[in-house]
Amino acid sequence: MKSKLFYGWIIVAVAFISMAFWMGIRASFSVFYSHLVEVFSWGRGEAAVAQSISFVMYMAFVPIIGTLVDRFDPRKVVVLGVIICGIGLILCAFIKNLWTLYIYYGIIAGTGICFISIVTYSAILSRWFERKRGFASGIATSGMGVGTFLLVLFAERMIQIFGWREAFIILGIITLGVLLPTNGLFLRSKPQEMGLEVDGLSCSLSLDDIRKNDYRFWDALRTRKFWFLVCFASFALMGIQIILVHNVRFLVDKGIDVKIASVAFAVVGIISSLFRIIWGWLSDRIGREWSYSIGAICLALSALWLIFVYPENDLPLYLFVLFFGIGWGATAPSFMAVAADLFKGEQFGAIYGFFESAMYLLSIIGVWIAGYIFDKFGTYKPSFLLVIGSSLISIVFLWIVAPRKIKKA
Repeated sequence: MKSKLFYGWIIVAVAFISMAFWMGIRASFSVFYSHLVEVFSWGRGEAAVAQSISFVMYMAFVPIIGTLVDRFDPRKVVVLGVIICGIGLILCAFIKNLWTLYIYYGIIAGTGICFISIVTYSAILSRWFERKRGFASGIATSGMGVGTFLLVLFAERMIQIFGWREAFIILGIITLGVLLPTNGLFLRSKPQEMGLEVDGLSCSLSLDDIRKNDYRFWDALRTRKFWFLVCFASFALMGIQIILVHNVRFLVDKGIDVKIASVAFAVVGIISSLFRIIWGWLSDRIGREWSYSIGAICLALSALWLIFVYPENDLPLYLFVLFFGIGWGATAPSFMAVAADLFKGEQFGAIYGFFESAMYLLSIIGVWIAGYIFDKFGTYKPSFLLVIGSSLISIVFLWIVAPRKIKKA
């Protein structure tokens, strides 16, 4: 018997929770980072390398994870990753020098995080949704903002109460306790396993119709539109990651109390969650290009307002929080929906995994450059100008990719 509630929305809920931890753990690094550079007197650039290493792990493993999700039961794949991630976070409590930071957070936790990332759930959701893909993607990725809000505040609170070492242990235990049962019990690969149909296909489309446009992995990589897609996402993500890693430390340098800076960052997460849903829903109606373009302009404006933040004037901080939340919210659902529009098929997990891997190269460079610029010149302003430029460039590449033409076809 078919449930009144389409099970695809249960999959969306699992993706929501998992990606909340994925981005929440990533975002909470900025809080730990702020404390670690003070405790160990490390340079900003050398400490930020830990996050860059986690990006390298992401680049190395997400194509493999996407392929595993295509071929095997995704529950087993995700559970393995959750265990690795939890162990890595707990080991971070024993950081003694830069090398242990790089190994425990960058390599071990960074590898485990890959399994609960957008790659896994983008591949799965593309099988459950067709007509409401943007909306489903928006709801699922809104977990990233909620996770940012909750885990950033939680990490800062745990550090204040227990210390940063104990906070890492608590975060690791909660990650294991929530994600293992959530994915192990409820995650399913495709609707056909439960005798269900893909959302929206029963009326006018069939799975055979969808598979007429089925891209194989190597065929996708040989197309120009795949690499334009990578450029679109790369420039968007570079700007996002520069702000995510460095914003708390920047605000503290400006004289903003670390608690206020953490709260501001957390509020960004809530705003981005709301707008991920809005942008996803809107992209199904006015097109991916228009919805993302508006969001990317907001992202550029957020970096502009960040430049003018001072303790004496709260308005630029409020505007940064608002516009960054709005702009950040446009990225993830756009990545998922546009990639699925162009390359959905039986090997979409592998295709999307390679896409995610390729687009993180600029993030690795950008996060390091922002830290290096500060260490060299004592300012983040050139980095924020870089965010503005990269956001606007990403718009150009999305219009070149032109997912609207695929949707019309």
